[in-house]
Amino acid sequence: MFSVKFFSSNLSILLLGKFMSLFASNLFTFVAGLTVLTTTGSGLQFAFVLLAGTLPRVLLSPFAGAYADKLDRKRVIIKMESLNGGLFLLAGVGSLLWTFEAPAFYVITFFLSIVSTFLSVTLSSSIPLLFEEDELQRANSLIQSIISISSIGTPLLAGALFKLIPIPAFLFSSALFFMIAALLASRLAFHQKEVAPTEQSTWEDVRSGLSYLKQQRVLWTVAVLAAFLNFFFVASEVLFPIAALQEVGVSPFQFGLLESMVAIGFLVASLLHALPLFKIKHRLATMRSALTILSVLFAGPAIPLYFNFNVLTSIFFFATFALLSGFLIVRVNIPIQLFLQTNTDPNYLGRVIGVLESLAMGITPIGFILFGVLSDLVSVAHLYTACMVGLLICTFVLTYRIRHDIQAERDAAQSMERVS
Repeated sequence: MFSVKFFSSNLSILLLGKFMSLFASNLFTFVAGLTVLTTTGSGLQFAFVLLAGTLPRVLLSPFAGAYADKLDRKRVIIKMESLNGGLFLLAGVGSLLWTFEAPAFYVITFFLSIVSTFLSVTLSSSIPLLFEEDELQRANSLIQSIISISSIGTPLLAGALFKLIPIPAFLFSSALFFMIAALLASRLAFHQKEVAPTEQSTWEDVRSGLSYLKQQRVLWTVAVLAAFLNFFFVASEVLFPIAALQEVGVSPFQFGLLESMVAIGFLVASLLHALPLFKIKHRLATMRSALTILSVLFAGPAIPLYFNFNVLTSIFFFATFALLSGFLIVRVNIPIQLFLQTNTDPNYLGRVIGVLESLAMGITPIGFILFGVLSDLVSVAHLYTACMVGLLICTFVLTYRIRHDIQAERDAAQSMERVS
């Protein structure tokens, strides 16, 4: 058993390092996307920024998982944080010598995504090695809260300073935050667990991870569901800035405020789920109900566009949509994370997370390009409505496949309650 001191120290170090890393990454991502959108005025160009940040995750996540299972996770985390710091330091120097246009932001985003893929998969697969099972929901929830806090501060700060501070200042700031994150990662204390040695090649490790995942029927169904859902979720990443900035005409600061609403919803849900009162008993059922509500909510941003509301009323609708979406996304993510962490062999955890992320993200590049093109041709309101219908169909069809597992989970929880 971990001592309170060990748990508290490990968790505080992890949360602070996660905040620094996410703040640095989100700072650049927000500035890059807003710069490209405001200078080019093209939804397709903006979608290219999102694509550059997604494609490496799709292609490299399985390999990142294989290396996470083979190598010293702590060293991988430290090296990846340091590499990101070096990348932004180099980019900052470059921005002092040349004026960055859209292609420069594509390149920086692409390399940031490569390094961050290895960092994210390794860190995610390390959670069960840092905390005991009965602390996992609390740890996952507080990590989600740190993601939220970082996301709240980033759009507000970047939106307010976007026209006041030059691009080099944003790049050098990100470099500093990543370096601090690397120093913090060096203080993490991993709980040692036996890992089965393997003589397989990296490609064989990836294949074994995929094979293991396909044998886990519920996890495989969740992976397929995530792939289809992400295809529609990327629509919001492309359509929301277009609807707010171009269709309604909000200012960059107002848009930053709207973006932060998602993170506030994240934060509220994460803090609540860290409390014993909100302990999730029915993980699969919770995921299904949250996804259903989220699917219906997806049509929210279309309402101001259909009825030509004024800016203030539109901001109210957009903020409500963003806030509730953030809350429900956590309500979906936490049970999935818990199910994955407690039902996966630790020797396969990195590979499973890598393959799962690759499958979930694999269809999103198509979504970025498709919605980027459609946003220049079709009404944004119509696209939001179509996505709501698609989300509902995917949720109902794929959760129907695991209906017996959902009921079995309920029955098991009820039996435990009777015994206790």
